[in-house]
Amino acid sequence: MIVMKFGGTSVKNAEAIRNVINIAKNRNTKSVVVVSAFATVTNSLVKIIDSLKNDVNFALEEINKLQILHQNVANDLDISSEVNEFISLEFERFKMLATAINIIGEVSNKSKDLILSYGERLSLKIISIYAKNSGLNSKFVNSSEIIITDDSFTEAEVDFEATETVIKFKVLPIFNDFDVLICGGFIAGTIDGIITTLGRGGSDYSAGIIAAALEAELLDIYTDVDGILTTDPNLIKNAKLIKKLSYIEASELAYFGAKVLHPKTIFPAVKKNIEVRVLNSFNPHCDGTRIIGIKTNQNALKAIAFRKGITVINITSNRMLGAYGFLSKVFEVFKKHETSVDLVSTSEVSVSLTIDNKFNADKIIQELSEFSSIEFFDNKAIISVIGEGIRNTSGISARFFGILKDINIYMVSMGASEINLSIVVDEDNLKNAVVLLHDEFFSNELDSSIFEEIKR
Repeated sequence: MIVMKFGGTSVKNAEAIRNVINIAKNRNTKSVVVVSAFATVTNSLVKIIDSLKNDVNFALEEINKLQILHQNVANDLDISSEVNEFISLEFERFKMLATAINIIGEVSNKSKDLILSYGERLSLKIISIYAKNSGLNSKFVNSSEIIITDDSFTEAEVDFEATETVIKFKVLPIFNDFDVLICGGFIAGTIDGIITTLGRGGSDYSAGIIAAALEAELLDIYTDVDGILTTDPNLIKNAKLIKKLSYIEASELAYFGAKVLHPKTIFPAVKKNIEVRVLNSFNPHCDGTRIIGIKTNQNALKAIAFRKGITVINITSNRMLGAYGFLSKVFEVFKKHETSVDLVSTSEVSVSLTIDNKFNADKIIQELSEFSSIEFFDNKAIISVIGEGIRNTSGISARFFGILKDINIYMVSMGASEINLSIVVDEDNLKNAVVLLHDEFFSNELDSSIFEEIKR
């Protein structure tokens, strides 16, 4: 049993969908295919949500554009007669929902999830019908019926025990009659059947959940690049392919900005020791990147990840000196306002930390100011170098900081694990810093057991 997940760019149009179904056919094994919404659709749905309170005409125009997009894909796949009624009905309901929300003047998180689910529900229907028509012995199932969550809409928490039970009793019997199960990623449902979503990028996570529940042999994440690279190829054209990573290396890379993999994907796979591969749906013969449960090549820097839109908060107080409970008081403020902290660095009387969600920043600063002095620095970026054992490998830190000697660094954090060294810089300095670091660590001859040149 294998699980294959195809992202939005892998199902962006009729040609890409044909390619996906060919890949599923050629694997020639019992498998689950998890599909995302078509490329750009979720972004359009977010725009619709943002406009609903003030500009319903814009929202309705965008909904019409999405309807035409899906009908055109169905036409190109020659399945219009079988799906146009479904598409028309779904968009009629969508327009009614949009109009009702505009009248009410408020978009609840529950309504947001319902709107965001349209992308995957439409792509699933279109892809599954094309798959059956093309001769694939397949059946589709709505993910909202098999991935069970709480009702924390837009960022639902998975009930793994309930989900595993449902998948084993509802999904496994399907393979008695079918070779391939096709389902949509990103969306899930409460025990009462109300649609929820797993957050942006949640299709990877959905695939990981299903793979763990089925105890799959492999979890293959198909994207539009050859695997996980030494850094973002949009920034560094000569980025190298990483052949294999450990679970923890991949998790750190995903969390600190490697867009090719959702941070939560690895967690279910780790629990069941499932090998994960990151592959290119447009270059299926490439071996991609293997993510495995054992340490790979130790004492080697593997990649550079980065994230923009970071805010640094410096908290200073003499009460911190020799006092217990100060840090818990600080983090209780962030917990209260549901804001996660990325990096933390402390001294005798101060603590510096970073956040990437400023939604409640004013309230957080106000409460922290009641017992501390606060400095607030916006428009920053985190740069992280990742690799097994780098903290204990002599020379890496000296090279790292030496090459960045002319760039102002606001904060340094050596991870709690031994695989992550992170800094915070101005966003304006991000590109220059990444270019310098990549040239320093990845421009010379590299270990061929770890890295591979991308054939362009």
